[in-house]
Amino acid sequence: MRISRISLSPAYGPFSLVRGSLRHWQTFLVVGYTVAAFSWTIPASLFPPKTVIDGMVSGPFLLLGLWQAWDMFSPDPRATDICVEMRCTDRNGTVDRRMLTDMVAMGYFERWQKDRWRKYFNDYLRLDDEHRLWQPFAEYAVRRLREEGHDPVRVELVRWWRPCEPAVRPDLRADLRQTPWSSYMFHRWAVPREWDQ
Repeated sequence: MRISRISLSPAYGPFSLVRGSLRHWQTFLVVGYTVAAFSWTIPASLFPPKTVIDGMVSGPFLLLGLWQAWDMFSPDPRATDICVEMRCTDRNGTVDRRMLTDMVAMGYFERWQKDRWRKYFNDYLRLDDEHRLWQPFAEYAVRRLREEGHDPVRVELVRWWRPCEPAVRPDLRADLRQTPWSSYMFHRWAVPREWDQ
């Protein structure tokens, strides 16, 4: 008796294709995010599918908090230097001034560490449209200052700005005393003595 063996190859139907795709969801996520980030950084004149890609991903990415706002890069960088300062007046009258986002004065490692804070201060906190963030940040600052041993009675938030001029060397941009900066105090909070005690 002769038995012939028939090789049965697996059938590839739509379910097996979906199952195979689900096994590699991480790869699709990374590739999709990379394409979206690339699309954000390139002008539409150089990358024609930009409008389609940005339209598809902007809604879900904003909803999930994945939108990175890559506006700090070329080809359209900011036209102004921006800094945010916090002034803290202690009960004994001493004033502590801290430049929160003076990236030019920081070393590269410190810039890398504080870049998320820079984006928060420069892109949100300093703007009048984001005034709802001012008081919670002032309260956060008072808690941190008390941890450092300060006894603040007043916290002021000040925005500093000036046009970027090629004539001003980068080493001078970091020094507020030598360069023509404009400033505006956008929030002041007189800290009640009993607050958060």
